[in-house]
Amino acid sequence: MISVKKQIVVETSQQRAFRTFTDGMDRWWPREHHIGASPLARMVVEPRVDGRWYSVCQDGSEVDIGKVVVWEPPARLVLLWQITAQWQYDPAFSTEVEVGFFAESPRRTRVELEHRQLERYGADAETMKTTFEADDAWAGSLQAFGGAATRGKFLMIYETTPDGLARAPEHFLAHRDRLDQFHARGTLLMAGPVMDGSGRAFGVFTSREAAEQFIAGDPFIVHQVVTRWTVADWNEVLF
Repeated sequence: MISVKKQIVVETSQQRAFRTFTDGMDRWWPREHHIGASPLARMVVEPRVDGRWYSVCQDGSEVDIGKVVVWEPPARLVLLWQITAQWQYDPAFSTEVEVGFFAESPRRTRVELEHRQLERYGADAETMKTTFEADDAWAGSLQAFGGAATRGKFLMIYETTPDGLARAPEHFLAHRDRLDQFHARGTLLMAGPVMDGSGRAFGVFTSREAAEQFIAGDPFIVHQVVTRWTVADWNEVLF
């Protein structure tokens, strides 16, 4: 069997490593590793056996990569890679990518990746092995994953007044549309109000730049629904 094996050790929990690799794949997958006709907008792994592994292009089209054949969180994942040597999706073709997540401590995880069954490429097997062995292939992807798994997040805190809250319904739909846009990009992970009548709300972003970009054009800011905001580093202990 012809295969390529790579590994990385990340300073994070086994659970967070698994979730970053799967649910969070869009946060680290290299944008240039894409076979769609339009640039890559999102990378998606559906969290279940037989779930799709696919990309969403900026023009809205979807491109299949493969599917999930083993889903054992937080320890093991096996994906079918159904991309041919001509870099086209073929449902009749497959190789396997197995990823194991091994807890070395509560905050340290070894991640081992094996892309195997490369002999199925036939005459192109050695060429494809060389391609997948390259520094900018699986090794580079794991480095990007490692950065995403250990990178901190940023908490956006909104505050308002009764007068600001009174203006909220008029601008809510535009505010919600902006939330959806940033969530679709993968830079806004969650957001919502505190249900205690205080007028506070929170959002969790993957970078300070994304949080500040969101705030700059948010209708709640533009129309003074929100009267005070801050962005703070957030130490995510559990994931």
